[in-house]
Amino acid sequence: KLCFATACSLILAGCSMVDIAYNNAPSLVSSRVDDAFDLDSLQNTQLDSRLEQFFVWHREEELIRYQQLLDQAAFAADDGITAAEFMELNKAVRLAWRRSLEKAIDSFGDLAVTLTPQQIENYQQYHRESFSDFNDYLEKSPQQREMFRVNRTYSRLEDWYGDFDEFQENKIIQRLQQVPDIYEPWLRYREARQRAFIQVLNRAATTGINPAELKAALLDPSTEYAIAYESLRQSYWQAFAVALEDINRWLTKEQKRRAVNKLRNYAQVAARLGKQDAARSQVGYHGSPAADKPGENKQL
Repeated sequence: KLCFATACSLILAGCSMVDIAYNNAPSLVSSRVDDAFDLDSLQNTQLDSRLEQFFVWHREEELIRYQQLLDQAAFAADDGITAAEFMELNKAVRLAWRRSLEKAIDSFGDLAVTLTPQQIENYQQYHRESFSDFNDYLEKSPQQREMFRVNRTYSRLEDWYGDFDEFQENKIIQRLQQVPDIYEPWLRYREARQRAFIQVLNRAATTGINPAELKAALLDPSTEYAIAYESLRQSYWQAFAVALEDINRWLTKEQKRRAVNKLRNYAQVAARLGKQDAARSQVGYHGSPAADKPGENKQL
């Protein structure tokens, strides 16, 4: 999941340094994983090797899908995205996340047998700290929760469409207030999935590990916690999709064009990175003397 999130965030960074950032993504993820588990030198060496392989796969297989998805989103946003179009895009993003997580489990899953009890405890502590803000959310009053959710989504919409005028602000805030709260059920789902994941890690050192076990804990839709959450997740995104369709009716052509241009720019970034990495793979990732080293970009 961390690999997928990192890849997405780097592609959507939209800055001139994204090429270098993407090429250095394996090092970034390696550092984050080491922070979570406090790996020893041998584990770090094994992880780095697997991460290089994972991102080669991601460049060769996934970037073209990202480009197609972003182009599809730009086409949908051109005349105002509908709820049905948004739900199709939402489904595609979830499938991309699943592909990356399945690939990560296949690539790194066997490293779980090398984890010590202390390293697993380190990860649990890291997990708790990384989600402390969400746990703090549960202590807020219903009014505070609504304000937090609405302001967070409103700010993200402004990032895409630009500043809203007073009329738009009032209409958008009122509409976002009607979108249900999914934070609490999502946290329950996350914690149940985390417990299942830790059980697999604890068994791994003594009984070995089967990638299917990890996939079942993290991805199986038939688990009790997944079933309890899935209908709520679907209801939330459907409600948000309808709200977004309504919001698009209040946007100007310039605001819609801004979102379309951002999506097209991101699609071009994905296409450029894919072409660069395809060329790199033809000479070998670490390459001949003429090949760029990872993290370097002569065009920049």
